[in-house]
Amino acid sequence: MRFVKKLILAASLSIFSVVMGCQAINENPRIESPEENIHIESPRDAAMSKLVKERLLADKAVDLTRINVRATDGAIELTGVVPSLDAREHAVKLAWQVTGVKSVLNHLQVKE
Repeated sequence: MRFVKKLILAASLSIFSVVMGCQAINENPRIESPEENIHIESPRDAAMSKLVKERLLADKAVDLTRINVRATDGAIELTGVVPSLDAREHAVKLAWQVTGVKSVLNHLQVKE
């Protein structure tokens, strides 16, 4: 009878430790969601990125509608897809024409 009680106690402790260990591992995992990585532009940067985007959309020489614009402290970041190398270069030139732009980061990809 003592043996059975000890066996039940040992099994209970084993199960308890496994369950508590799994719970400790799974509790509050730190996974970055896209919402946590959102960049909030200052009003000045928002105005600057809006001006760049308007220039890109107004230009009819090439299709620059698939370009995303983001500004950070006067640095303009261009991402997206353009139809050619010439269009890529043209987009950068248009971004530089906006007043207040300190630098242009070109992450544009050419459509193949």
